Amino acid sequence: MIKNHILTVLGIILFFSPLNIFPQSSGYVSLNFYLNKDKYSSSNDSGKSDTIKAVLKITVKEKYHINSYKVDDPSLIKTEISSSAENFKLINLYYPEAKKLKFEFSENEMNVYEGEVYIGLTFIYNGSVKNGEYELPVKVNYQACDDKACYPPKSETGNFRIKIDNNSSAAGINKDIFAKVNFSNPYRYNSDNSENSESGKKVSSLKENERSDSPVTDEDQVSNWIKDKGLAVSLFLIFLGGLALNLTPCVYPLIPITVSYFGAQSSGSKSQSILMGVFYALGMSVTYSALGVFAALTGSLLGTALQNPFVIIAIALILIVLGTSMFGLFEIRVPQNLALMGNKNRSGYLGSVLMGLTVGFIAAPCIGPFVLSLLVYVGKLGNVFTGFLLFFVLSMGLGLPYVFLAASSSSISKLPRSGEWMEGIKIIFGLILFGMALNTLSPLIPKNIFSVIFPAYIIISGLYLIFIDKKGMSSNVYTKIKYLLAILAILYGAWMFKPQEKNKQVSWKVLNSVESIEKSISAENKPVMIDFYADWCAQCKELDEYTYTDPQIAELSETLNTIKIDLTNENESITNKYNIKGLPVVIFMNSRGEEIKELRVTGFLKPDEFRKKIISLQNINQ
Repeated sequence: MIKNHILTVLGIILFFSPLNIFPQSSGYVSLNFYLNKDKYSSSNDSGKSDTIKAVLKITVKEKYHINSYKVDDPSLIKTEISSSAENFKLINLYYPEAKKLKFEFSENEMNVYEGEVYIGLTFIYNGSVKNGEYELPVKVNYQACDDKACYPPKSETGNFRIKIDNNSSAAGINKDIFAKVNFSNPYRYNSDNSENSESGKKVSSLKENERSDSPVTDEDQVSNWIKDKGLAVSLFLIFLGGLALNLTPCVYPLIPITVSYFGAQSSGSKSQSILMGVFYALGMSVTYSALGVFAALTGSLLGTALQNPFVIIAIALILIVLGTSMFGLFEIRVPQNLALMGNKNRSGYLGSVLMGLTVGFIAAPCIGPFVLSLLVYVGKLGNVFTGFLLFFVLSMGLGLPYVFLAASSSSISKLPRSGEWMEGIKIIFGLILFGMALNTLSPLIPKNIFSVIFPAYIIISGLYLIFIDKKGMSSNVYTKIKYLLAILAILYGAWMFKPQEKNKQVSWKVLNSVESIEKSISAENKPVMIDFYADWCAQCKELDEYTYTDPQIAELSETLNTIKIDLTNENESITNKYNIKGLPVVIFMNSRGEEIKELRVTGFLKPDEFRKKIISLQNINQ
């Protein structure tokens, strides 16, 4: 009986004890630790020491997930593992592949772990280690979420208990556990060994090379463009882009050589010429499709490199150099051996494929920037099929004209001669390359400055083509096209100067205490909407971006007292007062400050459903 009373009292004490900001959020993961040997040697007869291989098993509570070690959204908290020990150093981590799951609050799939997660670790000795038993502390930082809400970042700590014995052999253990980890693919990290001034221990922390807060480069514009237009429309536009690339100064001069090759090899057979044109286009597609597959297989490697400001500047300089070459400062020549490959006796369909492969490389100096943007987008996407498809379509656009031109060797006589008008084309491409260089630098230029200099450059380019550039004027067709492009550039640049109307959105009062909230409710005497958010809450940002920017919701909110509460840092009085378990949370109150509990929002809510909540609040308050 007394025992039961004691347990009851202890339960009450634990229930009401303020252990952390969100007491309900504990216990999302449990940790188990496994070693590959029952004992290790720090120095054997040959003077070598054992590398300590270990597996950390993280069991995520059912109906929850934790973010992967690698996140696409910088607002999400990634899973990180670190270790501190006096005698041992953590040198490698081996993370499993994350699951890609789609949640209610996100438009895109997210990299997450759920269920049982097995992570490999390797340690080495940090100095001399005597025989005995040791503990290797391991700390796991993570953020748990369910399908609607995320919870505050947490840490769990545990220990690998190992035995060092230099005098006896070791037996292998836990083979079934170690079979679940791929120890051939270590995680890329920077190892930072710093001295802990309080304990005198070495702390080894492992962090990802990538910076999630780095400036965004031009590939994101390609990504947004494909997202906005849809894959089908984007494929069509990429195909048209491939067609247009045939007019570049590196590719166009090769057309007569290529068509004459078809005529020489087809023996007068029109069908054979067409087939050779098809194989030529397929050969070209091999080059570019391989690039797309490579970009997808290397993941975000290209995207990561192009987020570095120094790399951005380097690419801009390359574009400027290429642009100056178009103005005649120097000339990029197709290597003589490559340009004359058409004269070699490469007969048959295999010869056509090889010709297509060659032209794919020859075209690189002119089409590099366009291909580079697609490469980076595919690298970020990481989808092999999409990477193959985008570049296959691009190469088909580049190669399709040859299928038609190969139908008859007489087609070569119908092509405009590569003369003065091509010099005019080079000027236009030079201006485009300068514009691309300026656009590449946009992440490093303040928005208010870029919004002036970029449209100004477009207008100046149009004026230059009309009043200064005189090349190619002997061709009436080229002259008309040039003036049309110049006028469109001037109009587009002027349109960009037009002030953009800002979308109406919810206006908030940001408060940080229970007292200030109650004071605001009393002073306003209006129905209340309170949004609780944190910087680490991805769904909170989704509400800000998609729900609170809805024009109808913004208009309806004008009749409410709208309050925002930042819970990025601990604020126990607010979380206890309003019973906040996870974020985001939006609560609705009548004008007297009484919550309408059935209207409470936990997690992301789309504009249509959120609108109904506000209307219901207004009806209740009438």
